[in-house]
Amino acid sequence: MKVTPETIVLLNFGRTDIQKIAREVRDNNFYTMVMPYSTPAERIMAEKPSGLIICYEKQPLDDVHKFDKLGLPTTIVSGACNVQALLDFCKKDCGCHGLWKLENFVDEAVADIKAQVGDGRVVLGLSGGVDSSVVAVLVHKAIGDRLTCVFVNHGLLRKNEAEQVQEVFQKHYKMNLRYIDATDRFLDKLAGVDDPEKKRKIIGKEFIDVFAEAAREIDAPFLGQGTIYPDILESIPLDGNPAGVIKSHHNVGGLPKDLKFKLVEPLERLFKDEVRKVGELLGMPREMLYRHPFPGPSLGVRNVGPISRETLAMLREADAIVTEELRKAGWYDKTWQTFAIYVPVRSTGIKDGHRSYDHVIAIRSINSVDAVTAQIVHLPWELLETMSRRIATEVNGVNRVVYDITNKPPATIEWE
Repeated sequence: MKVTPETIVLLNFGRTDIQKIAREVRDNNFYTMVMPYSTPAERIMAEKPSGLIICYEKQPLDDVHKFDKLGLPTTIVSGACNVQALLDFCKKDCGCHGLWKLENFVDEAVADIKAQVGDGRVVLGLSGGVDSSVVAVLVHKAIGDRLTCVFVNHGLLRKNEAEQVQEVFQKHYKMNLRYIDATDRFLDKLAGVDDPEKKRKIIGKEFIDVFAEAAREIDAPFLGQGTIYPDILESIPLDGNPAGVIKSHHNVGGLPKDLKFKLVEPLERLFKDEVRKVGELLGMPREMLYRHPFPGPSLGVRNVGPISRETLAMLREADAIVTEELRKAGWYDKTWQTFAIYVPVRSTGIKDGHRSYDHVIAIRSINSVDAVTAQIVHLPWELLETMSRRIATEVNGVNRVVYDITNKPPATIEWE
């Protein structure tokens, strides 16, 4: 994306609501970037910012004053955020005009992709989700047949997803699409791994390795990714300490240090709803754009604890039931994301007149605008009962269903 001259940099000194602040300023057409307070001055100035907003949770640190030497208009946000005061700062102190608009994004992004890639080729990991799908259409618009999409079946997909994705992209867009079944390769590497950060890094590394093999065959030095802004922000430590990372997204923190590709990430500065608007500008079908978000690591981060083929099979069937019933009841388009989670506990129950000691499935339903915050959905009780009854009856090995009623924050949207 082309950086406009009117960029406002938000320097974060540990505020947990930094994404919300950035979004509120951006909604008024002032382009914002969030950087940790540890960012070198040279990196900040490389964005040619019009001003700095320093955001801290508690008392300012001595480090705040090191930014004075940059000679930029600066304001400090502490405690409750007065958005109108920030807008006045952008206009009056920074001289910004609020000209950043998504309507200009497609043409600028296409031009940037052409300039970056030149006569080269791009290999892109296509998951079928909103982010990677929009990137695929955007890059295809820029370079046409020099894009090859690689759809990897890593054994962590939803029910019938591999067939659906191939049909949509080969039928509607006539793209070069390669299908690779790497189920055993991924699941063997993930066997016994229960730490969510390790899972994400394993999945990220295997993706890159699969792409590297595909890219060697088509001579593609560039890797396209559906990275969006919340992925980057959640992968930045809140307090400058690596332990302060909310979660390492597989396409950010999960990438190997010796990455052989040059990344093409045209959506990396957009929030989720902005990505959907770009898709609309590209003429993409609504059913593709407003499909519920699906995490890059797929069911790998909804299968809590160690992943096995048995637990994945239970989760896949349960998730399909949740989606089917949600659509039948007319609630699919009323919720931003509704899905099933495998919970690594077992409980006593009764099935077919006998004692059972089986597994637990959780259901989560939330509404959100940009994945920065999320609120639980009050699904009709009758709908939840139908989902629960079908899952406990039809999914072998499950005898209990629970409902997650936690907002973000304090929880994240995904369980891992």
